[in-house]
Amino acid sequence: MANKNVNPNAKKALEEMKLEIANELGIETSNKYGSNNTSYDNGQLGGRVGGQMSKRLVEMGQQALLKKYNSKK
Repeated sequence: MANKNVNPNAKKALEEMKLEIANELGIETSNKYGSNNTSYDNGQLGGRVGGQMSKRLVEMGQQALLKKYNSKK
């Protein structure tokens, strides 16, 4: 089964979130393809950003569930 975006704007929103998190972590994003970095360095940076993205997405999901739950009371 192929991965499909439910919302066509999701890819753009995730890319913006990735750049925002990288900026907060002090990771340079101007060199888009990392041509001046080793693959190890790029992997280390990607893991940090990916981990933060996952953490934020979980937090956003929890907040949405709480909001939905509290609105039913």
